[in-house]
Amino acid sequence: MDSLTLSKEEIVAATGYRRAAEQLAALIKAGIPADRRPDGSVRVWRHHLVGVGAPKQKAPRPRPELASDRRAA
Repeated sequence: MDSLTLSKEEIVAATGYRRAAEQLAALIKAGIPADRRPDGSVRVWRHHLVGVGAPKQKAPRPRPELASDRRAA
């Protein structure tokens, strides 16, 4: 089983930065939720990247055929 959070090496690979402040800024700019641990390191939950638990998008509902639409055509 994979870890729940990205490793330090994965965060460096994803951001290109080694300093936590720069990593956090790059992740937030990319739209990836991230926060700081009490020790100052950056934490990124793995499910934010792989989409586990992401809300499923609903299929668009078909538009009803109205009598007013038939008269206009």
